[in-house]
Amino acid sequence: MAIAKGLANGFPLSGVVSRKDLTDKLIPGSMGGTYAGHAVSCAAAVAVTDAFREEKVLDNVFARSSELLSALKVLREDPEVGSVIVDVRGQGLMVAVEFASPSYSPADPALVSSAPKNLASRVAKRCMEKGLLILTTSIYEVIRFIPPLNISQGDLQKGCQIFVESLKEVVREV
Repeated sequence: MAIAKGLANGFPLSGVVSRKDLTDKLIPGSMGGTYAGHAVSCAAAVAVTDAFREEKVLDNVFARSSELLSALKVLREDPEVGSVIVDVRGQGLMVAVEFASPSYSPADPALVSSAPKNLASRVAKRCMEKGLLILTTSIYEVIRFIPPLNISQGDLQKGCQIFVESLKEVVREV
């Protein structure tokens, strides 16, 4: 498994995680890279690990993830907008909502001719107007939630509320 990004909180660092029996087969000096082993970056990674432990970041991720997924699954059951939500998926605090679309191929089960066009981008725009920055992703009608790992319960609830309001407003516009 290759790891990077937040490992050193912005300092250039990456790593490879593997079973010992595989890494024992590597020839010394054969594994390296641009972001491997810089002393300052390694120190930053240790500090990040310490902060994760001291601030109980993963405990917060588990709690907020459960709350986010629950809120989105309730929304999926909402008679007003549930029919346009194809899927809610993700792990931790990287969660996606996929919407139905009238533009998908006829073989795609997410094709719903009555669904609003460009729903993901329209909802994202409405969220932004209300102060919530959220991303669309992929070639499909998908919105991705990637809040900070230390997001508070109150901020998450506020974000979910804005998302629900925005989705309902956009669906009503049709």
